[in-house]
Amino acid sequence: MDSTWPNAVAGFEVFLEGAGLMCQRREEQPVFNNKVLQYGNADIGVRVVSDKGIWYIEVADVAGHPNEWYDAAILRDLLLGSGEDVLPLADQVEFVETQWPAIINRFTPAQREDTHAQLSSLRKDRAKRRFPGLYPQNSGPT
Repeated sequence: MDSTWPNAVAGFEVFLEGAGLMCQRREEQPVFNNKVLQYGNADIGVRVVSDKGIWYIEVADVAGHPNEWYDAAILRDLLLGSGEDVLPLADQVEFVETQWPAIINRFTPAQREDTHAQLSSLRKDRAKRRFPGLYPQNSGPT
C-alpha cells in the first residue's frame, strides 16, 4: 500500500479481507488527492474514498441495489440513532468493524427493501438539516 494512505485504511483492509471481501479497485488521482479503495463480493461492497482529502467509508447492497452507496454516518443513524453527519475516518472504521454483523443483516433479502426505504428517509432528513433553504417548511400535505 502507498504510504499516502492512512494507517487506518491498512488495518481496515485486513478486516475486510477477514470478512471474506476481495479488493476490486484501487485508484489514486494525485492532482486532487483523490483515492478510491473498493472491496466486495456478490452480496456487499465497501469502499473507502478520499475526495480532496476528505475520507469516508461507504457500503453498498451489491445483491439488491448495487448503485446505492451509504456512508458510515447514515448507517450509524440507521443502526444506533442520530449523530454527527460527518465522522473522522477512525470512527468510521470502528463503526463498520464493530457493527459489521448488523450491517450485513440489514441487507439480507428479508430486510433489504425496508432498509433501503429507511436509509432513503434518513438521507432526506440529513439533506433538510444541511440545506434548509432547499427544503422550505411545508405547512400541509401536497
